[in-house]
Parts: sequence; C-alpha cells; structure tokens
Amino acid sequence: MIHQDVLMRQIRQFTKAIATLLGQSSREQPDDLLQGIDEACLTHLDGRAEDLRTLPPDALVELCHENDRFVPDVAQTLARALHRMGETYEYRDDDEKAGGCFARSLLLYRHLLHDPDAPVSWQAGTTVAALSKRVDALPVDDATQEALDAMRNGAD
Repeated sequence: MIHQDVLMRQIRQFTKAIATLLGQSSREQPDDLLQGIDEACLTHLDGRAEDLRTLPPDALVELCHENDRFVPDVAQTLARALHRMGETYEYRDDDEKAGGCFARSLLLYRHLLHDPDAPVSWQAGTTVAALSKRVDALPVDDATQEALDAMRNGAD
C-alpha cells in the first residue's frame, strides 16, 4: 500500500509538471517539448520519455489507477503528453515513434470516454477521431494494436 501511495504521488507530480509544460510549450519548438517531457520523466518517474512511449498498454493504463480506481486527470495528462510527443516525432518524420505515441494516447482517451465518471471535454471525440486516423496510417506495436482493438470491440 505504501508503495502504491508513493507511486501515485510521483505520478501526480509528473502529471502536474507535464500539464504545466504543455501549457507553456510552443508547437514551433517540438524538440524543447520532448526534452521537457524527458526531464519530467527522469525527475518524477525515474525513467525517460522513451519509456512512456514504449510502455506496455496494460502498464500505461495501470499508471492511471489509484486503489483500483481510474483517475481521469492522470489519464488525460498522459494522453495529452503522448499526443504532443507523437506530433514531435511526426514532425521529425519518425513514423514508428509517432505511431507508438499516438496509439497510447488514443488508448488513454478511449479509456476516458468509457469511464462514466470522467469529466471529458467536448473536444475528446474530435481528438479520438483525429488520433484514430493517425494510428491507422502509422506503424503500431502489436500489443497496443490489440488493446485498441479490444476497446473498439467493447472489451476493457
């Protein structure tokens, strides 16, 4: 229990740092954003942004849980961060990394939409539609594709 409390505190600190970073970032400086996300991962999660991009889907979704309860604000911040990371990789013409980021972002947004208690903005549907198109056009690892397909077919 103590381990989960510490982990959730780290994740909340990370999501706060990411939310601030996303609010201050400029789309004209994608490399700075990626470096900022990487620094936030190192500081708060003892990992790298690369780890977030390659995290297995079940582990990514588990990061968004506290005491077996889905935490929408954590999921939304992680989804936004992964979305922006995907845009950065897309700008760099790195389709594999962009696909991994966009797919994980889409997975989190779909979880948000499936949670009846999650406060979801009206833009979430538009975001999911745009991400779906990007994911369909880019390479995605098998585990993430399977998780997306399961959600599309109604399984959690």
